[in-house]
Amino acid sequence: MPDNAELAELKLSWATPGFTAEDGIGSLRSLHEAGDAFAALAKLTEDGVTILGSGVMVGPGLLVTASHVLDEFPSEGSPPLFMTFLANGARAWLPLDVATLSKSSEFDEGKIVGSDMALVSCTLNSEAHAQIPLMLAPMQVALPLLGERLWAIGFRHQTITDGTALVTPMISSGRVTAAYPNGRGERMPSPCFEVNMDAIGGMSGGAVVNADGYLVGILSSSFEGGPSYVTLIWDALRLRVRGAIPKLKANETVSLLGAKAMGLAKLKGDVDVNPWGEVTFRLSHEENRLLEDSGATSVRKLGLNEDEQEQFLDQWGSELESIASEATIAALTSLSLPKVRSFLSAADIPEYCLEAIQSFSVEDYEGVDDLELISTEIVDQGRVAIEYFFQLQFLIWTVEVLGEVFRQHEAEFQDHFININDEDAVVSMELVQRSYFRAETVFDQNREEFSEVLITSAAIRPMRSSRRPTPAGSA
Repeated sequence: MPDNAELAELKLSWATPGFTAEDGIGSLRSLHEAGDAFAALAKLTEDGVTILGSGVMVGPGLLVTASHVLDEFPSEGSPPLFMTFLANGARAWLPLDVATLSKSSEFDEGKIVGSDMALVSCTLNSEAHAQIPLMLAPMQVALPLLGERLWAIGFRHQTITDGTALVTPMISSGRVTAAYPNGRGERMPSPCFEVNMDAIGGMSGGAVVNADGYLVGILSSSFEGGPSYVTLIWDALRLRVRGAIPKLKANETVSLLGAKAMGLAKLKGDVDVNPWGEVTFRLSHEENRLLEDSGATSVRKLGLNEDEQEQFLDQWGSELESIASEATIAALTSLSLPKVRSFLSAADIPEYCLEAIQSFSVEDYEGVDDLELISTEIVDQGRVAIEYFFQLQFLIWTVEVLGEVFRQHEAEFQDHFININDEDAVVSMELVQRSYFRAETVFDQNREEFSEVLITSAAIRPMRSSRRPTPAGSA
């Protein structure tokens, strides 16, 4: 049936089933206990419906599953059908958008290696069962420790014929035996871990949860008799898809962190995302030790602990802001005209208007805001390398174009620039931008001075208004 708009009105629930510490595979007590959060991934054929894999609903119309299961569906033809089951009915979902991560192979030129974690946005294409809440799986950013017991939930690989729903939810339990924070070769390039448990066909893409019922990963592969390999949900936090309900359609795409901010997903853990869309999180001392013992090359050792960083910003934050502003304006002023045009293109200025710019200047109007340390590292005795980012609240660009060009496209220039000064031969005008910048510097603790300041990248914030800010106390 068509997309059911009642999805947006369903009450949400993050209740989780209970588990017992029993090894082996066994059915859950009922489809009701398995809950609406656990999905069967089905393929429609002329002969009926075949269960190929599993998935987990983590937000209204937001589901995570294994990429390799989705790969079994051709780009043309019937799409995957996701089914979630209730005590006396079912909901059916069709994919709206799919996102996963990929990179070039290090060993085979031209080959693309993909993560086995996929984020899928889905439309509800069945009865909504509005009287029953939509059950969702709460997530946790964690690295399960060696010996920790986990549970995998999925569906048996089987066929539905003659309208008989022979769909069996399955559960398996086991303990973590190894961690692979850098991935396990190109077959499983994403952070994953090994669990001493068995799984059967159809469980791929299914939920792997801890003792609290929080989703920590999805089942990627398993050998007969075990072990099984689980992809952590870390990659899913970096993905964006088109939303299926109005709240998730406010922007062109949405992430799980965005859904969490709206109260439409639950995520446990110390997680943050910077203006560049990079996701960072802090793990426990035990988890960090396991990362190091497992050879994680991406672990960044902090030169200053959290308390020391806070003290550093209290004492030196104002000076760091000052040098950040000066270094940014110096870096922007030194840009070539082509690079300035590229920078200003973030304001959606037509290309022919950008190409008309003959000269420019730039100033910082209200200083630095939202300065945060990204990392600190002791480079030698008494010297600390610092990476940080900050916002320049208002960058004021002044550009000049030839008068005859301005008059040819006067309406377009007026749509994007302010304070236009037409002196016939040359026209000057201003553009206001808000921008985040990343920078690096070195602080000498003995001399109490900064050096080697370098601006490394920028992220432009959209302006709600192009009007030049008015200083406090001015008319």
